[in-house]
Amino acid sequence: MSNLDKETIIIFCEHCDWAHQCWLMRKHLYDENPNKKILSHPYHNYFFNRLEKILQEYWMHEVAKLLDPAIQYGNDNLSVDHILQGGTWSPEVKSILTKLRDNMYEFGNKIKPARNKLLSHKDKDVILSGESLGGFQEGDDVAFFNALRAYASEAHTYAIGLPYEFDDLTKNDVNIFISTFAKGLT
Repeated sequence: MSNLDKETIIIFCEHCDWAHQCWLMRKHLYDENPNKKILSHPYHNYFFNRLEKILQEYWMHEVAKLLDPAIQYGNDNLSVDHILQGGTWSPEVKSILTKLRDNMYEFGNKIKPARNKLLSHKDKDVILSGESLGGFQEGDDVAFFNALRAYASEAHTYAIGLPYEFDDLTKNDVNIFISTFAKGLT
């Protein structure tokens, strides 16, 4: 059993799920939307372009926060490292969590410059140069969220006794929105 209290594990899993939902919202609304063309109608193109940027920056920032150190400036972060370091895990579970964390850090290292220079701060030189930060290869985000889901579920199973299930209704929410929006209903 983990020496982290059950509430901490549950809340950590909820934050992982929230980051996942934010990523899925953007993915289903923009990347995998078969009706994406209605978002670019001249009457609302600007709105949906702004929303796309907001969603992209937000999910990336949520991911970056989950990958913060366990302790930073004397404060505990509710992060992947906090869960790993704060738990009394069996050797098998600790090995699984460590491997998943290391896989997640590969992705985190790709978006960390964007977090440090654009999402959490406004680095003047980066902004004025127009430099693009936080880029990653197609599928890297999917691999990250698969690892995050497995990490949360492994920690939850060990501490609570049941796997943690992420909310998978985001695609349905987007489909209902697009369908309603396309009909012009309120």
